[in-house]
Amino acid sequence: MSRTPLIGLVADRKHSTSGAWVDILTDGVPHSYLAAIEQAGGAPVLFPALEVHVAQPARLLDGVDGFFMPGGRDLDAEFYGQAPHQTNDSPLRERDELEIALTLEARRRGMPVFGACRGLQVLNVALGGTLTQHLGDHVDMTPHRDVVGTFTSHAVAVKDDTLLRSIVGRESFDIASHHHQSVDALGEGLVATATAPDGVVEAVEAADGSFCLGVQWHPEERLDPEGLDLMRAFVRAANAYAG
Repeated sequence: MSRTPLIGLVADRKHSTSGAWVDILTDGVPHSYLAAIEQAGGAPVLFPALEVHVAQPARLLDGVDGFFMPGGRDLDAEFYGQAPHQTNDSPLRERDELEIALTLEARRRGMPVFGACRGLQVLNVALGGTLTQHLGDHVDMTPHRDVVGTFTSHAVAVKDDTLLRSIVGRESFDIASHHHQSVDALGEGLVATATAPDGVVEAVEAADGSFCLGVQWHPEERLDPEGLDLMRAFVRAANAYAG
């Protein structure tokens, strides 16, 4: 029986209610991410966002074959040298610090990295890039996030001769979107590989051709076919990395 690649990802922390248990702090991620990784052939492993892990990211990555960053709350703007916009979420610094540390360690190792929505933004900031904190200050927000809590849909245009294009095999397709921030200055070694009709960067990847990819959308919410193609390509890369 072949070995299933282990995919590490960092949990968020939120208040939740279940039955008689009200407003309990809970560490986790939406199940759609875990289900997408499993459907793609991987086995997800959750890392809690704790200070004890931030100082030793290598130990966490020793146990997995790929690193995935899901969506979620806004990254603390201090990590890219800006004061937070008034529309930003309250950050969870432990998660920010851990995902940045894991991204840098994964890149050092050549481990496959894949980020969705916030995950793209963390990837970009970890490599020295910056973010546009609120798209509504610059473009019409409606295609990217109309009603909070509801995904929108718009097309993305994919550049030729890119990892992303080789995976999806199409120059344009529709995606599931829910974000109010985006890439501004690109991180070191990254190139933009897809854009929205208004010019907003929708995907970045490593210029060196390694599997280091971020998409501004939610592939787990629109699996058929491009979302699942992306997840499967990532899991295959993790399997190859595992040897």
